[in-house]
Amino acid sequence: MHLHTDKDSYIAGDTIWLRAHCADAATHRPVAASRYVYVELRDDRGSLVRRIKLLSRDSVYSGYLPTQSLERFGDYSLTAYTLYMRNPGPEYFFKKPLTIRPYRESRRTQRNTSVRKVSDFDVSFFPEGGYLIDGYDCCVAFKALGDDGGSVEVAGVVKNDREEVVDTLRTLHGGMGSLRFTAHTGERYYAECTMEGGKTERFDLPASNNLACVLRVLQTERDFTVMVQSGRPLPKGLRLLVHCRGNLCYFREWNDDLPSLIFKRDKLPGGVLQILLLDKAGNALSERLVFNRGEELATTDMQVRGSLKQRTKVTLAVSATDPDGGPAAGDFSIAVTDRAAVPSAMSGSIYSTLLLTSELRGTIETPDWYFEGRDAARVAALDALLLTQGWRRYDVPAAVRGEYATPAYPLEVGQEIAGRINKGGLWNRKKKLDRYEMRMIAPRWHYSLQAPIDKEGRFALNGFDFPDSTLYVLRPAAAKGLLPEATVKVARDSFPEVGTLPRVPETDAANPYLAQARHYIEQRGQTDMRNVLIDTVVVTHRIRQEMKSPEQRLASNSWTAEQIKESGAGTILECLARMPGIKVSDYSISYRGTGALFVVDGQLEEPVDMQASASGFPLTGMVRSSRNVSRGAASGLGGIARPDGLGGFTQFTLAQQVMCLSYPLEMVSRIDLIDSHDSALYIPWAKGAVVSITLKKGKEWEDAVALMPSVDVAIASPLGYQTPAEFYAPAYATEKARRSMVPDYRTTLYWNPSVEFDETGRATVEFYTSDAPADYDITIEGITQTGKIVCRRSTVTAD
Repeated sequence: MHLHTDKDSYIAGDTIWLRAHCADAATHRPVAASRYVYVELRDDRGSLVRRIKLLSRDSVYSGYLPTQSLERFGDYSLTAYTLYMRNPGPEYFFKKPLTIRPYRESRRTQRNTSVRKVSDFDVSFFPEGGYLIDGYDCCVAFKALGDDGGSVEVAGVVKNDREEVVDTLRTLHGGMGSLRFTAHTGERYYAECTMEGGKTERFDLPASNNLACVLRVLQTERDFTVMVQSGRPLPKGLRLLVHCRGNLCYFREWNDDLPSLIFKRDKLPGGVLQILLLDKAGNALSERLVFNRGEELATTDMQVRGSLKQRTKVTLAVSATDPDGGPAAGDFSIAVTDRAAVPSAMSGSIYSTLLLTSELRGTIETPDWYFEGRDAARVAALDALLLTQGWRRYDVPAAVRGEYATPAYPLEVGQEIAGRINKGGLWNRKKKLDRYEMRMIAPRWHYSLQAPIDKEGRFALNGFDFPDSTLYVLRPAAAKGLLPEATVKVARDSFPEVGTLPRVPETDAANPYLAQARHYIEQRGQTDMRNVLIDTVVVTHRIRQEMKSPEQRLASNSWTAEQIKESGAGTILECLARMPGIKVSDYSISYRGTGALFVVDGQLEEPVDMQASASGFPLTGMVRSSRNVSRGAASGLGGIARPDGLGGFTQFTLAQQVMCLSYPLEMVSRIDLIDSHDSALYIPWAKGAVVSITLKKGKEWEDAVALMPSVDVAIASPLGYQTPAEFYAPAYATEKARRSMVPDYRTTLYWNPSVEFDETGRATVEFYTSDAPADYDITIEGITQTGKIVCRRSTVTAD
């Protein structure tokens, strides 16, 4: 998983625009097998600020996070994962740091991470292959961390127990480095390390283990050599395994007659190679990680057409080819930001995420630094990183032995609401519960669903898909009516515990960008296009005469919510039984001897076959289970067009009743009865009466939910998918628009989460510049259909 955001630094009130790129771990091909991606924004204490659920739309996960109303400012982190990714645990989730600063500094909005002060530090040592062996030259990597969890830079010397200096050390990047020396029998070694600021500490190196078998690797630009060393004769049956992301590269028994093996880099895939030495039983004796710079990148070219003057159109022509020279197929996300107001991204590109950080344990500071060049310092620092962080993906020796863990979390293909019921009474709480079913409605979308209840009272409603803040009403029922004295308990959504990222060191480099961004906000003034949260304003107005709906105008009898309440009825069925002309029995409902059609909020309700409730339901988005009908204009009163193949009902049993009869009565605003003489004006093909049910809306609905009984009715509002929003950017296509007095000082000029390549591997993007003549940073990230990475960061300079 990789999360591309429009930038890494924000001012409170900005919107974080994001796209989640989900890839198969072995092939890097894009996948959307999980229907949702969860994204969480957390502050530096780990407190959840916002959680959203991104729905896969055409295999694209995109969304946004407003940053208004934050109580704290400074370091934040974004976490992204799917339900299936919870199987290996939160340490495998994607995480990236963000900085969110207040519009104006004050004592209340001061940065939640004060200037870093490190008073103590610790240095850990990691011998190549796991152990030192006397008499052999050995590479030892080290990592220095401050008492705040962040890296520190140190320098020092390594001495033996006779106080003789055997090597010097100095960190290369991110508190890491490496040294090389030959250990001698009977000697112990320690390091004297000095941190910036003058403090010196002593740290012991691991003792030699001459009984161990360890891997040693010698690297060149074109190949690397693997050796096995030990202070004793090598045991029989040793095997060497080399793989990249689970793709087997080499797996054979180690030949004692050969002192080493040479691997050509161009014959291996790009990324982290894990080299394992296994014994006869498949247990790992030694591990070594090597990074191979293979052809994992698609070749990306970008041409800029048009002037970068104020309020002018810029056209970006992007082309991409796979390493074999063919046109790339797929899509990418793109962000264009003002370089004067937005610091360069430091969280890591999609290249470093897929090839490096997703393979190693722990947090990697500024991962893109390792790939900004191929000089000796970066190569050595990258190797030190691999020696210290270690492989984290999965237990390879267990897989070799055929030991696999069964996933606890499935691929998520839709929403689900689960729970259980209990019957009332002292003796029959769990007797014959499987005779009942759970009925659910989503009043806002006129959607209804039912699911069986097992013998233990458990139920699971699934196969639906609705946006966030949707309210669901659940009520158990039997073939002959509602289940009396039932208690419904809905299981709450569960989410993993996610830790925090180490604090980003405070630097003065970001201050000029921050000042410029705040200056832009001042220039925008009242036209500030950021998200602003205001207090709720209630507007009331006295309506002179309420406009009657077609149902009310045609009704022979009507009952308002107040009249329904005064009637003393407990259910819609009881209310209907008290209406003149309607007869309700155990098996049928009729009006003056004929059947009746039911309409809820202007939409026809179909009878539901309860025998089909046990079968699976496909994902329906916002499509209701009952048949949609369209309003017509019969006799000027409005009507309902007859659906194909749907005739009038002469009778229906309560075992095949319409779902609306199980709606809680508290939800109903009014019930109108249109008799058979006038029903044809409403539904031209109707042969009997029509019962029209109007549900409460807005504040009335919220109040009704609060008053609903809590025993046999449950109200659920699980996390739904985020309703999409489009990034807004003004267009200056006309002279009038260019002369507009509305100031335009955007820091993000353009954001598009999905730009698709055509059949020739090309794509065109257009945007308009702002009022600030500045240089622009353009970031393009994506994955081709063949699993090659699209990653380009360019700076376009204004004229």
